[in-house]
Amino acid sequence: MTKLKEKGHNVNLKNIVIHKINKAAGDKKSTLKLALKEIKVGDPERKFIYDVRESISKRSVPTHGVFEDVSSHNGFQQAIINYKDNKIDFMQFSVESMEYYKRTIETSAPATGGFLIFADFKITDNNDERYILVLSIDNKEGYNLSEIALAIQEIQNLELNKMDLAAIINLSRWELSKNPGNEIKTYLTFIRGKKKISDYFQNFIGCEDKTTATESSTILLNTINSYIKEKEINDKIAKDLKGKILDYCQDCNKQKKEILLSHISFLFDEENPDDFATYASHENFGNSEVIKYDSKTLRTLKYIDYQSVDFTLKFNKRLLNTSIKLSKDKRTITISNLPEELISQF
Repeated sequence: MTKLKEKGHNVNLKNIVIHKINKAAGDKKSTLKLALKEIKVGDPERKFIYDVRESISKRSVPTHGVFEDVSSHNGFQQAIINYKDNKIDFMQFSVESMEYYKRTIETSAPATGGFLIFADFKITDNNDERYILVLSIDNKEGYNLSEIALAIQEIQNLELNKMDLAAIINLSRWELSKNPGNEIKTYLTFIRGKKKISDYFQNFIGCEDKTTATESSTILLNTINSYIKEKEINDKIAKDLKGKILDYCQDCNKQKKEILLSHISFLFDEENPDDFATYASHENFGNSEVIKYDSKTLRTLKYIDYQSVDFTLKFNKRLLNTSIKLSKDKRTITISNLPEELISQF
């Protein structure tokens, strides 16, 4: 009989610490309550990290990005660079980050305090990739975090579906991204919550989505094709889905509205509206919640397809007005630049 793997079996947790910042909404002043030492790693902590990752991948649609170029002005980025380069230890990294977080949060009146959890871990079944987690949360979200001990207490139910403020930095991908030949566009996953709340946290982390419209649309296109293939969606349904998705994207572009991954996911399956979004937002694909529109890329979702008793005509719509041209009265199609393989058949 196959032994079931225990939750958190693939989490190699090296360091974890919890600090707290006290601040009321509308008040710009805040106070820090810093832990004196790291938490001793055990099963509750490994399970906690496992649940956080599961929640981020399954219940949230994150923004994938990179650090802003102004790292010298961002205290968190300075701290994580120094920690990564072994110039400071984990505890100092978390304390310096909290001090910078305090300065950041005091610039936002709507911001409120809460617990900040810092963790350094590897996922053993994902090429041992190394991550840094920064999570801001309060007990009202369903956690039993002790303000006295600044430690995690294992409870029966973890409710992470309302997680608003979290960032995971993939240190392994960050290192690889420094080599242009690796073509790694993102290494930072940022959870976007309510705009007024998430703005200051995003400023604290310094997360920026630098993907171009062409890159964003291409990533979406490749993800759609991969998902259709993996789910074995038949050609007719796939064609209809792609048409609906393109119509939605074009309509958003015309109305100058954001193209949302969550809505595209709804178009795929109204009964399971989060399924495609969960698949697409995994860091292997790197789709963000907001898709940047590139007409040339996305219109390839639609094909011109016609079949009669005498002939079949099928081509990608992007070829229109290039190698395939339609007359003004739409009665004549002219095809140029025919491939030699086709010419040989005449």
